[in-house]
This record gives sequence, C-alpha cells and structure tokens, in this order.
Amino acid sequence: MFYPFEMERYLETLLGERDPLLHEIEEQALKETIPIVTPMVGNFLNLLVFTSKAQTILEVGTAIGYSTIWLARAAKETGGHVTTIDMNKDRLARARENIECAGLRDQVTTLEGDARKLLRTLDAAYDLVFIDAAKGEYLEYLSLIYPLIAPGGLLVVDNVLFRGWVVPGSTFAPKYDRMVGGLRQFLEDLSLNPDFSTSVLPFGDGVSVSRRIGP
Repeated sequence: MFYPFEMERYLETLLGERDPLLHEIEEQALKETIPIVTPMVGNFLNLLVFTSKAQTILEVGTAIGYSTIWLARAAKETGGHVTTIDMNKDRLARARENIECAGLRDQVTTLEGDARKLLRTLDAAYDLVFIDAAKGEYLEYLSLIYPLIAPGGLLVVDNVLFRGWVVPGSTFAPKYDRMVGGLRQFLEDLSLNPDFSTSVLPFGDGVSVSRRIGP
C-alpha cells in the first residue's frame, strides 16, 4: 500500500456492503496471509467484465477464489465463463469450495499447475485476462498470454506498482531488487508495446489495464 491506509478503508466504504461469503474469504486471507485482491480491485474486475461484456475470461492466480468470484459473478450475467489457473493444490481446493458456495460452479473451470506450462496448452481467444500471480514471472506471462488475448480484449494485471517501489528513487530492502526490477521492466515493455493501449491505475497495489489493439 503506497497511500494512506485510511484512504483505502474510506474507498472500501463507498463500495457498499459485501455479502457474507466475500467477507469470510477476506478474513481468511488476512488471518493466513494469503494474497488476494483488495475489495476495490475485485469490484473493478467485476465492472470490467460487465462493461466489456466479456464472454471468455482467463485468470492466472486463483488463490482461494476471491477474485475468481468477483469475475464469475459478472460472467454469470454476461453469459461468460472463467478459466482460472493456480499451482497450489490446497488453495485451489479451497477456491473450488468457495466457488461452489457462491453458486458459480458452472461459470468456472479450475486448472491446477504451473501457468507457464499450462498457458502453452491453451488455444482460446480470451476477451479478458487477469494476472495476479508470482510477480517475478510477469515478464514470462506477458509473452505467453499475448497470443491468447482476442483483438480488442483486455489484459488486467494486479500489484504492478508493488507498494510504490517501482517508482524510481524508492527505498526498499535489497532482497526485493530483482522483483522490483522485473516489474519495472514489465511495465516498460507493456507500455511500449504498440499492440496494446495501456493505463496504470494507482489503487490497490497498482493495476494495469491494457486493450489489445493489434491483430
């Protein structure tokens, strides 16, 4: 978080009351330090699916299904479907339970394994792709996912500002050098790619939104 915690909490109040299932998952994630998107980012993903009328949605990084539920609830309204990938067997099992509790089993397909391998096996054209996985792998994901995004489709990536440390001149522990450097390179490659139109939004931990404009 690179802006005041109080601002994050205030903005969350503007979302309105979330249902008990989402609250429960948020509490589990906080207690067990499981990385999930913030409620604001979840709501934003939901809005993106609605407004783009996305039919085919791909998520890289399921965790325990929090963002998946936000995506799938919108997909249920648009007649779409979410395919989500995670390599953590235990968390994916919990995600399946949460998705079942949300009544969204028919809207979601879960794939277990390393996304860097599984992405090579997919041949669908996705209207919206959301990445929220290992930050050190974002550069690899970019090249693997590009062929899977339909023309006019959206690529949404979470945590791209990484606590604000990607900003030149930021101070952070040396152990984060490689990760921060990789995210800076990811953002540069994405913003300079002529086949994408990209904006980076400074809420949550930073969210990039790109529309594929190339063939």
